[in-house]
Amino acid sequence: MTISIAAGDARQKFAELLGRVGFGGDVVIVERSGKPLAALIPIEFYEQMVAEREARFEIIEKIRAAQKARPAEEVEQDVLDAVKRVRKSNAASGS
Repeated sequence: MTISIAAGDARQKFAELLGRVGFGGDVVIVERSGKPLAALIPIEFYEQMVAEREARFEIIEKIRAAQKARPAEEVEQDVLDAVKRVRKSNAASGS
């Protein structure tokens, strides 16, 4: 479950929020003046995001290494085009 909470309330209920996130798997959005400012997420989500980010950068580096003779801008454009194709495919399939 995702909950939103004002920063002042979050400060007062920090231990409770940590329990909800750490043991209950909740996501807490901390707001200031009604605007989202930060998120408390389970460590598993964080570790998954970091691993996915690292995997993406490894792919980009492999592409760059295989295309050393081509200008970096061309390689980056190829990557952007590939990302667009994947996103379009995912949107069409509902992923």
